[in-house]
Amino acid sequence: MDSLVPDDTHSTLADIQPPQQLWIVGYRSTAKINHLIGMGLAPGTAIEVLQMVAGNLVVRIGETRIGISQQIAEQILVTDQPLNTAEKVMGEPSNMEQTAPLTLKDLQLHQTGKVMGFADTETPDLRAYKKKLLAMGLTPGTEFIVTHIAPLGDPVEIKVRGFRLSLRQAEATFLIVQEVQE
Repeated sequence: MDSLVPDDTHSTLADIQPPQQLWIVGYRSTAKINHLIGMGLAPGTAIEVLQMVAGNLVVRIGETRIGISQQIAEQILVTDQPLNTAEKVMGEPSNMEQTAPLTLKDLQLHQTGKVMGFADTETPDLRAYKKKLLAMGLTPGTEFIVTHIAPLGDPVEIKVRGFRLSLRQAEATFLIVQEVQE
């Protein structure tokens, strides 16, 4: 099973008794990951478990309340400790690396990368842009290759999921990536 979390020391959301404040750290498998992220259940997200009814949960994400089935809750890994910025973005403890996260604009022509997450999405504009990138297939764990960089560095073209996508430099700084060694 593909795990999208650094280790297996976290609880699943299904194991939690309400009420509790938690942070999502990853998923037990890659199945339905787009659906979970689309619901706002992305790694680093703070959630509050409000209620459990017959194994199903009601959680609050910001000002929104959603219902989560027990089957889905078993796939979501959580912690009761707040995640720092590096953990939110990279899924790894920050004491391992003190440098700034790598962004798409940092990759060179013909380099392969993997989407790790998104920069801070505190404003409504950035949250909307994050949704747009997710809808275009740039979900965490997705690999891509830099296929073209304009002469002045703007835009950058990548090949992701079989299609080519051009992103402005400002957009490329928003996408946190990891270089993939071939």
